[in-house]
Amino acid sequence: MRPLVLAFVTIIGLFASVSAAHHSLAIYESDTTTLEGEIIDVQWVNPHVRTRLKTVGPDGKEQIWSLEGGSLMTLQRSAVTKGLMNEGDHVKVAVRVSKRDPLVAGALTMLLPDGREIQLFSGAPAFFTEAEHLLKGDDRAVVPDAASEGRGIFRVWSIPNRNPANAEALLRLPFTQAAIAARSKFDLYDNFATRCEPEGMPRIMFNPHPFEFIDRGATITLRTELYDTERTIHMDRPGPAAGEPASRLGYSVGRWDGAALVVTTSRVSWPFFDNIGSPQSEAVQILERYSLSEDQSRLDFRVTVTDPTTFTTPAVIDSYWLALGATVRRYDCQPQR
Repeated sequence: MRPLVLAFVTIIGLFASVSAAHHSLAIYESDTTTLEGEIIDVQWVNPHVRTRLKTVGPDGKEQIWSLEGGSLMTLQRSAVTKGLMNEGDHVKVAVRVSKRDPLVAGALTMLLPDGREIQLFSGAPAFFTEAEHLLKGDDRAVVPDAASEGRGIFRVWSIPNRNPANAEALLRLPFTQAAIAARSKFDLYDNFATRCEPEGMPRIMFNPHPFEFIDRGATITLRTELYDTERTIHMDRPGPAAGEPASRLGYSVGRWDGAALVVTTSRVSWPFFDNIGSPQSEAVQILERYSLSEDQSRLDFRVTVTDPTTFTTPAVIDSYWLALGATVRRYDCQPQR
């Protein structure tokens, strides 16, 4: 077994599309290190598929690394299946090392024993092969015939590989200077995300996991795989009753505007807009509008967030989801070290 290879490559802006996931990827170094060793085991779980890798360090001593990849859904979308990574395989892995634990890292890509390179985080470039040889998925290859199914919005929706509502886009919103300054007090290593505490609105809506709308008559349930969360959208009332308590998901009421679903949410008690510490007050108001494409394979949506604590003007986030035939799987969050 060859020693740890210290090949550092600076990556600017990598992972903007996924850093709004479980925890902020600011917990990892910005440079990339290449590891080489033997796979001890692979855990196929959400929110991150985990691999333990046995290597030999620069001092000649054995090291056991804990590597964290993307979610089950993102690996599946990158054409990475369970049988590709196996116990005993000798592999190379491009990683970003944790700032807190020198033997924990985020895994970007892996070079398999047969010479194929697989993508373990969406957006990661090839490190060991030519870019065109990197094994990765294609949104267009798996879109079902949604129009013939005729389910409208009531199905499971997937985030596109190039998520327009990524972390970089969210950072460009009109934050107040006070909100920006408050981020310096946020502990990136000990917070709701690293402790696996379910998140609130609207933060829960900007994540790379699948979503599902379920028609229940007087209400619509909006599920997201993230933290096994279920929102209730009340379709039979104009707003919350007097005295309705605030909660992390708030109180949502919906209406149909033609074929578009419009949802208004208030009474939110979640204190953060994102997972880097931008504060949010209980005065926040959230307006969502979901519009289905003619072929029913794409759901465009606009989220408008109004909160003078967080934004100088209402923040508008435009994005879309795709009907890719996904399922909502169990979320198995494990607190970060």
